[in-house]
Amino acid sequence: MKNNICIFPGSFNPFTLGHKHLVDEALKRYEHVIVAVAEETYKEDMLSKEIRVKLASKSLANLDGIDVKCFSGMLTDFLKEEDCFNIVRGFRNEVDYEYEKELERIYVSMDQRVNFVLIKSELADISSEMVRNAVANGQPYEHLISKEITEDVKKYYEYN
Repeated sequence: MKNNICIFPGSFNPFTLGHKHLVDEALKRYEHVIVAVAEETYKEDMLSKEIRVKLASKSLANLDGIDVKCFSGMLTDFLKEEDCFNIVRGFRNEVDYEYEKELERIYVSMDQRVNFVLIKSELADISSEMVRNAVANGQPYEHLISKEITEDVKKYYEYN
């Protein structure tokens, strides 16, 4: 089992500075971070997995020790494939925290090797939904995402 590696799963629709902050924090605890982009989600207005992987990869290109991978099916199956059971998740507020604690209970019940690490976001006001809404409504969004993906995000969300 790989203890110096963690997996940061999410839909990343799109990858925000809040997500990047969590990766930065994870790199303080682990040598390597796998950003795991969920192929299937139940959210509306979802970009394709390829585009979400591309945006996350471009946002993190300046960091060492990062892989961006897509996974389908259960996260616990992906953990087994990677032989890594450290999950990093972020929370912005108490509601997020309670949701994440419930996820932790579920994942640990599925595999006792799961180690869940919750990190409080210092960028609590940033969400992917906020980015999508700002772009769709012609509002400023550049301060919410990495400069490397500004034009991509505009292209993908401006008319959705």
